Amino acid sequence: MNLQELTTPFYLDALKEMGNVGAGNAATALSKMLGRRIDVAVSKVSVIPLPSAAEFIGNREENVAAVYLPIQGDVNGKVLLMFPIQGLSDMLQMLTGQSLKDPVNLTDYEASAIKELGSIMTGAYLSALSRFIQLTIVHGVPDLTLDMTQAVLDSVMAEIGQNDNLVIAIESEMSEADRLMTGQFLLFPEAGSVEKIFRAFSLALGLKG
Repeated sequence: MNLQELTTPFYLDALKEMGNVGAGNAATALSKMLGRRIDVAVSKVSVIPLPSAAEFIGNREENVAAVYLPIQGDVNGKVLLMFPIQGLSDMLQMLTGQSLKDPVNLTDYEASAIKELGSIMTGAYLSALSRFIQLTIVHGVPDLTLDMTQAVLDSVMAEIGQNDNLVIAIESEMSEADRLMTGQFLLFPEAGSVEKIFRAFSLALGLKG
């Protein structure tokens, strides 16, 4: 499969629908955990070449908080959930009810809250994807790093080691009352897993055997 085939409206509409289901699951989980309504909505979905991931995010030099999780099962790879540093104060107020003290030096409590958010949202999106394509995909323990967008992506690309791989990218908006936080969910399948994912998508959509 090539990029042109995977970016047809049929595939992208299916990915967006899957993303909407994942966003709904994430909103439900966060609302139950926090005891108040949290909304999560998908604003953009794309399938992009690995070296173009920074363009999807929009600013290579923007400082971000990046939650990093390995994935395994029928599909192996990595997930990044990235949030702009300038929005962390609103996000932590949303998650913990407390203001951010220092965006450069997070407390253990603040870092734990961001990692938990990353784990919940990743689990919600992967669960939606797994159910749709009937493949088992689970994530490991989340880690957190604060750095520039390009530096974070370079680290993942060095680990994946396949510049011709594709990335499934979902931009989401998390909101509560007048607070709005945008984040990017990036799924980096390892070599061989991209074909497996989209072959399963084709079967689920009735396109081919």
